[in-house]
Amino acid sequence: MPDAAVLATILLVVGLFLVAVEMMIPSLGLIGAAAGLCLVISAWSAWQAWWGTSPVFFWTYVAFFVVGIPGVCFGTIYLIQNTVFGTFVILRAQKRSADGPNPGMQTHLHGLIGQLGETVSTLTPGGMVEVAGERHHAESVGPMIESGQAITVVKTRGTRLVVCPRDEQQIDETASEPIPAETRIEPKQTDQLDFDIPENYTEK
Repeated sequence: MPDAAVLATILLVVGLFLVAVEMMIPSLGLIGAAAGLCLVISAWSAWQAWWGTSPVFFWTYVAFFVVGIPGVCFGTIYLIQNTVFGTFVILRAQKRSADGPNPGMQTHLHGLIGQLGETVSTLTPGGMVEVAGERHHAESVGPMIESGQAITVVKTRGTRLVVCPRDEQQIDETASEPIPAETRIEPKQTDQLDFDIPENYTEK
């Protein structure tokens, strides 16, 4: 059987190591229980080896024991959050920019505004459309659009295209066009009044 001093030192190191492993690997508390058992046996061995015979060694051990546990915990958290080692333990979410989850996709979708396409599925109001030979998630700005209908991309919303039926787009464009000058009806300019003035209008 190893000497109590050697056993205390080895079990202290193993216990602190298991504390760090417990923080990185989910084990339903099994690794934590093993770490606690090692630290308890280590403390008992240190008391057997140095208490009453070598106070300097005993209190040095106590200092390492008291400082080591929180030191290992904080050190492990720092490694997980601030080093490459943490990427193997925790899956970090991708950073999002102001333009959305994928700026390249956003630029591509903005380039489809004004393009013609066709609904692949019924938009109620969300569904699939095909624009420029590519399929995209889309939603309609108005009522339901049946599958196979012609649509126009009017804007984007996140990673979706916002579309409207092509017929409505043509009506809107026609309504916004100015009336040609040759078809305008100008009011007639005349000096005649459209009512008669009585001759005695000045008499009281």
